[in-house]
Amino acid sequence: MNELTITFNNEDYTLIYNKQTEYYEIELTAPQTGGIYEVEANFTDLFNNEYENSQVIQVLAIQKIELDMTKMFMWIFDYKDFSIKDIVEIADYEITIDEETNANSTIRVLKDTGAKARDIVAVKKNNETVYWGIINEVSNNDGEQLYEYTTKYITNMFNQDVILENEELIKTTGVEDFIANAITNNFIENEDTFLNKTYLQLNVKTHTTKQTTVSNVQDGIYNLHTWMTNCTQNYNIVYDFSILNGKLVITIEVQETEKELIDVNAQAISNYSEVFETDVVAKVTVLTSTGQYNLYLLNDRTTTTDMNNENRADGTVETVYTENMEDANQKALDVMKSNSYNHNITFSLADKYIKIGTPIAIKTKKSIILDTYISAIKFTQAKFFEYTCGNIRVKFIDKLLKERKN
Repeated sequence: MNELTITFNNEDYTLIYNKQTEYYEIELTAPQTGGIYEVEANFTDLFNNEYENSQVIQVLAIQKIELDMTKMFMWIFDYKDFSIKDIVEIADYEITIDEETNANSTIRVLKDTGAKARDIVAVKKNNETVYWGIINEVSNNDGEQLYEYTTKYITNMFNQDVILENEELIKTTGVEDFIANAITNNFIENEDTFLNKTYLQLNVKTHTTKQTTVSNVQDGIYNLHTWMTNCTQNYNIVYDFSILNGKLVITIEVQETEKELIDVNAQAISNYSEVFETDVVAKVTVLTSTGQYNLYLLNDRTTTTDMNNENRADGTVETVYTENMEDANQKALDVMKSNSYNHNITFSLADKYIKIGTPIAIKTKKSIILDTYISAIKFTQAKFFEYTCGNIRVKFIDKLLKERKN
């Protein structure tokens, strides 16, 4: 009987004859370490004659590929059907997330991706999405390799004037539900099906009722994106974007996020700037179709309708309009609340990404703790994120009183 044995990597193996291929065969497990290995073969024929031979083979080791997770990548989705157009490494960028100013972001790549205006982009770092946007413009100078994308934050996909409908949802069900209803009617289930973005999916997690109406209405028409931004500023409603089963999911909620502690003295903070604004609105006059409503600010930051209250705070006067008298109190409170929405702390933090809207407590150099939240983010290739804070819950009135004493 013919028999063929080999010695490979200090192990002996008996090969099996394959009648179909007419070869002696065996499957071997390659060594973990690549290199040149010698195979010694011993063959005994039917007449018991023995033969020996040797041959060298090269074993290629599997190369470990280490991904550079510090690089930024951009996913590009078609705005019509949300299909992926391209995934490309970003060469340079200056990304700003600030819905209050509706700032532009600039992203540069070394490739023609075929992207066009209104396409959706997701920027990822360390496999985490740090920015969602829509493309405003793609520019390329004289056929150069560098392509520059100008984008705005993704909520600008709803930058459209729409007809005011179902406004009662704000008071009966929730501001979040009113926004979801407007998105559904105009962008998902529009009777003009050509315009529908069927890949959108809404997830309303909270329901915040307010005795108010849409403020930016003219002739029964309002801009949906402007109203959504107003709701973020006035009612802390946030919009999170994610992908699930091929759908772009928009979560609308008043988000309860764990507070971050920022210690100016202990953390790698730079470019820290702290400015306190002491000019506050202390009286709001609301004109309605049937009359006038006045609301006054007190020194303890509460409000009153009593013009003669001895604890009235000093400040500026603002006059606004709303159609219905029943909305006047909420309208005045919204104006008063703007006293807290001043961008008065900025700082840069090394290698730490904090989502927009995250509540934070800043411990200043004087060991004073200020409660605020992240209202804007800017980041570039430098290893620093530049943050802007809004809604500093400082006692503006106490500061005013102190200034008067001085």
